[in-house]
Amino acid sequence: MKPISSIFSIVIRSLIDKRTRRLLYLVILGAVALKNGADSDTIRRTFVFYNMKDYTPQAEEHMLLRSHSEEAALARYVEETLFGPRNPESAPLFPRETKLLSLLYRNGVVYIDLSEAAALPVVIGNVRVVPMEGGIARGFSTLRESLARNFPLVEEVKFFIEGHSIDF
Repeated sequence: MKPISSIFSIVIRSLIDKRTRRLLYLVILGAVALKNGADSDTIRRTFVFYNMKDYTPQAEEHMLLRSHSEEAALARYVEETLFGPRNPESAPLFPRETKLLSLLYRNGVVYIDLSEAAALPVVIGNVRVVPMEGGIARGFSTLRESLARNFPLVEEVKFFIEGHSIDF
């Protein structure tokens, strides 16, 4: 006597032609992939960096771990921004030495305190990457816009360098 699963597969094969069976396999694989994606501990976020040659904006998609709170998700996003682009032709928004000292999210406002390296121009090798127009403020404004785009609850972003408020 054959097991029930093999009898079931014989019945399925006899009822469904080859083309339909392939489509059924694809549907089953797609459903499994969607379920795995929904159960995943990662989330896709968009980052904006600039091309080093002509300083045009370039978007990158990064997969980040999901966070238990909005504040933790914001901190993870800022830290990933500080790590810089994955594309070797893109320039980071801030010098590599820049560190996130603290981040606080309250009532739609994000307070970000960065190390003093954030106030320095981005230099790779001996070449200053950031053009004079926009200067250092461009990194802060790009981060502000990226946070608003990726986190709809963010209404305002306030930056600090070593605890001192900065305005742009």
